[in-house]
Amino acid sequence: MLSQVVLAGEQKKVLFLPPKNPIQIKGVAGSGKTTVALYRAKHLLENHGDLFEPTRVAIFTFNKTLSGYISALTAVSESDPNFGPSSGIAVTHFHRWAWHFLKDHGNQLVHRTVSGTSQLGLIVRAMNSLGPETRRAPIMSKSTEFFREEIAWIKGQLFAAMGDYIEAKRVGRGTTDRVTQKDKEAIWDLYRAYQEILKKLRHIDFDDYAPLALEAIDRDPNFTPPFTHIVVDEAQDLNKAQVSVITRLVEPSTNSISLIADAAQRIYKSGFTWSEVGINVRGGRTIEFKKNYRNTLGIAKAASSLLSHDNDSSDFTEIEPLSIDDSQPLLKGFKSESEELFWLVSAVQGLVEADPHKSICIAHRTTQGVKRAASGLAAGGLSTEIISGTSEVDYATDTVKLSTMSSIKGLEFDYVFIIGLSEGVIPLPAGFSEPDDELHISTERRLLYTCMTRAKLALYLSYHTIQCRYLREISPEFLKVEQA
Repeated sequence: MLSQVVLAGEQKKVLFLPPKNPIQIKGVAGSGKTTVALYRAKHLLENHGDLFEPTRVAIFTFNKTLSGYISALTAVSESDPNFGPSSGIAVTHFHRWAWHFLKDHGNQLVHRTVSGTSQLGLIVRAMNSLGPETRRAPIMSKSTEFFREEIAWIKGQLFAAMGDYIEAKRVGRGTTDRVTQKDKEAIWDLYRAYQEILKKLRHIDFDDYAPLALEAIDRDPNFTPPFTHIVVDEAQDLNKAQVSVITRLVEPSTNSISLIADAAQRIYKSGFTWSEVGINVRGGRTIEFKKNYRNTLGIAKAASSLLSHDNDSSDFTEIEPLSIDDSQPLLKGFKSESEELFWLVSAVQGLVEADPHKSICIAHRTTQGVKRAASGLAAGGLSTEIISGTSEVDYATDTVKLSTMSSIKGLEFDYVFIIGLSEGVIPLPAGFSEPDDELHISTERRLLYTCMTRAKLALYLSYHTIQCRYLREISPEFLKVEQA
């Protein structure tokens, strides 16, 4: 069940932050960043408005899952007329806002947005349209998912010409940037071919939304920024183009953008610096929240142990757990997936019988894994809901929630099961550009860390056949290990 959102401890610092110009709030997992986002928005609405104009406040998130969760949190605060669905605080995610904005500005292509397997199919079609010399380039042996990510990065970085792309550093792929200039020339040819196919079909993809929104803003001489203040939750997962759009949506008189982020939870490969989009949060314009209010000490220790293997930790905030509960997360290994699912159903049934009002979520790396778990739980007589970007979820009900590891980001539950942590499942094989793709390995590690820190009371980790590399990175002293 959801509970009232209340500021605690160092979170109260948010009430004293300046109302004008950008600020950054860096918070560790469990520090209450979403609570801080809500109260930052509320405080700006109540105390820093204009006597002659209505104050317009927006909370932006990366995805639909988190915006729906934040909306549900505000709904449980109905006793406060300034903090709820009718408060004047808009809660949205970037793609939803951009879809409506583009539609209102006459772009009907948003009705024909491609994604998933359809998008990958068009990339393959673009590859087949290239000349024989380009098709024979060594880089073309990479996975289709690799090219999808690279095309998304090109669009997210707003590269206008091949020279911009060639000069940019794409760090993290192996020990150096192993995508050579010749590779980039071939990838740029593929990118252009893919864009031509989209144009002929009158389609766009989700990564086109931000560049198209910027073009629409530039074309409109009467464009007026719609918001007085903007709060961005999980800001580390937005790309350069998306943040560039958001900076244009706030009134210049306030330039009030609050970025709430945690580099350790960055799960998308879209890195850039705030200064690249004209945002200055240096010095006193950045504060850190280090105290972990969510996790038990045992969960925090295990998650931190995993994160300690990340080489890109210079921007991480050190965690200060408040809990003294040192009980360890449970790790169980099984010979087959069917045995793992049988255990999962039995364990969840036991928790529901003990207290049906405790929140439970099962996470898997893949959508198919989530569906298999949902079928097993339903066969065991359990009521379930799948968290996804295509359906509404009632977070106030006592149903068992299921989610991919990507969609659970920003949420929290009393009990969390992360299943299918097997070799060949995580890190996701399709994401590798080469065997030692450090960027992908690091991103998947942070994804598991993020999922582990969703658990408030107890964390269960399981795998079948061979455990993934990340389970071996967690210090054994921080896990209770059982074999089936």
